[in-house]
Amino acid sequence: MKLIRKMAVILLALAATSSLAFGQEQQSANNSIVGTWQVLRHGVDCATGMRLNPDFPVLTVFNAGGTLNAFGAAPGESLATGTPDCGNWTHQPGTKTYIVRDVSYGYDENGNFTGRGEITATVTLATGDTFTADTRIDVYDAGGNLLFSFCGMWTGTRFK
Repeated sequence: MKLIRKMAVILLALAATSSLAFGQEQQSANNSIVGTWQVLRHGVDCATGMRLNPDFPVLTVFNAGGTLNAFGAAPGESLATGTPDCGNWTHQPGTKTYIVRDVSYGYDENGNFTGRGEITATVTLATGDTFTADTRIDVYDAGGNLLFSFCGMWTGTRFK
């Protein structure tokens, strides 16, 4: 009985490993955005294109079905005072382009809501494993009033 149980566990482990590997190959082969990405972001002046800050890393997951989650903090920010980005994406048919919208909330050190940031990005897959994006970031206060906007750039590499 123990031998049968061990064989069953080994077979299940092999099946799960094969499924995960096949799924990752399919994502790359289909040039799909679905998957986990290591993304570098930085802000730029919308008019001049001048970089506003150094690159900072954001772990981004594009889920099947058009939702996304992203985890990271820009320079001067803390993961303790903001939520992860949550949003959605849509594919532009016949292209390697995706439109992304996401939102995150900010809080002060006392836990008071301070506002939100909304990002609109145009993401273009260069290959199945890399992308670039041009973004617009709108920052709102706790009352929903637009405080300021700026642009940004992303570069992403698929995590394998």
